[in-house]
Amino acid sequence: MPLDDDSSDGSQSDSVSETDDADLRSTTSLEEMSRLTSNMLLYKAARARNIAVMLDALSQFADINWKNSDDYGRTPLIQAIFSVCMLCHIHP
Repeated sequence: MPLDDDSSDGSQSDSVSETDDADLRSTTSLEEMSRLTSNMLLYKAARARNIAVMLDALSQFADINWKNSDDYGRTPLIQAIFSVCMLCHIHP
């Protein structure tokens, strides 16, 4: 949750939190999404915690165990867990 300007002490952890929140809010354009495989769509939706898009990807037979070789072999489940950790300011 973003901090109000008057409650922030300007510490580095606040700027890291804002960066993490901005990263989680980043979106993929509709055009880019239409070019994604169902596996990558599931992966990105899990990171964004977008259940509707996750369900859509699964309806397109996305593999829940698919590993993204461009991101250390992480699976959609790992991305979902990381996104929650980032919200709680826990960095694995």
